[in-house]
Amino acid sequence: MRTDVVVFDIDDTLYLERDYVASGFAAVEAELGIPGFAAAAWNGFLEGRRGTIFDDALAELGVRADVGRLVRAYRDHRPRIELLQDALNAFEELRDLDVDVAFLTDGPRASQSAKVRALDLAAYGSPIVITDELGPGFGKPDPRGFQRIADRTGAQTFAYVADNPSKDFAGPKSLGWSTIRVRRPGGLHHRDASGPDVDVTLTDLTGLTAARAACSA
Repeated sequence: MRTDVVVFDIDDTLYLERDYVASGFAAVEAELGIPGFAAAAWNGFLEGRRGTIFDDALAELGVRADVGRLVRAYRDHRPRIELLQDALNAFEELRDLDVDVAFLTDGPRASQSAKVRALDLAAYGSPIVITDELGPGFGKPDPRGFQRIADRTGAQTFAYVADNPSKDFAGPKSLGWSTIRVRRPGGLHHRDASGPDVDVTLTDLTGLTAARAACSA
């Protein structure tokens, strides 16, 4: 039976989400044949636009297209993303310490499943919980996705490693888990302040072992 499990978020924890965004914009341009779309959407992303980014890019280019089709192409594309080296090092270190790894992530089922495959996360741990697959209301900060991992592993101690202080840590903290925030430069939530439900903050996963020790001290 597992006794110790570290559960990881995916976006901006194991890779930079901006890389997925750029990959998605390029895929939309290629699939729908809209020259200049990727650059226009990327500029909008850098300016902080979010909900209207596709509409704004199309308007800038003077192109009419079905935005719903663009969204589907973005979410369904095969992302060109890779695990960061510090994430790979952390997985190896945890394996050497006989600590098991699992994953829990929010987001649309199609896009998060594609990320799981692109990063080959099944090779590093299980279970892999995509909260959108569990049904409405299971997204963070709801603790039920975390409880699903606890029930499936039967472990005694858990730590959740993630990046977004607005939603990532309240759920696991309510279950008595340790919480470790990765505040990566370039991450979408890098500038957001941590709340009291964050035990330890890191700039990357290099110090994960020491952080786990600090949580249990």
